[in-house]
Amino acid sequence: MSDLKPRRGAHAPGHSETAPTEATPSDTVPSIASEAPAAPQAVAAPRFVVRQPVPEPEPESVESVAAAADHVWDALTEVQAAFARGFAEAAIEMTGMTRSGVAAAADAAVAMLGVRTLAEAVEINTGLARRGADAVIEGSARLSEIGVAAMTEATRPILSRLGTSWSGAN
Repeated sequence: MSDLKPRRGAHAPGHSETAPTEATPSDTVPSIASEAPAAPQAVAAPRFVVRQPVPEPEPESVESVAAAADHVWDALTEVQAAFARGFAEAAIEMTGMTRSGVAAAADAAVAMLGVRTLAEAVEINTGLARRGADAVIEGSARLSEIGVAAMTEATRPILSRLGTSWSGAN
């Protein structure tokens, strides 16, 4: 039982002991001599050849920054206008497709009122289906053309401005 340490009483917070009580051989820690770290190996830096000095950029004035911002807003306005024209043209085309479909259905309904045989009814119905399929194919081709034209027109303002800024960078 001689290996047991006596219990210490509770300390007030913030107080520290100024002198250690009794140090037993188990309380002391032998000091370990630290070895010096190995020297880092030298790594050869890559060689870069500078052919021309890079000119210092000139500070931009508030007016030039505002002009550049206006330039961007102008491009976005042109893009929005191109999209609006494309959507309007697509809406007109879809309205025309709907009207022609309704007219074809009305013609078929009138023709069905005068049918005397089953063969005539099948012929009218087949004509209506063929006319509808042709209208869908033609309408989708036309809508595709409108979409491609709208996208081409919408990207033109941005690409033209990028082209001028990229040509100035070279």
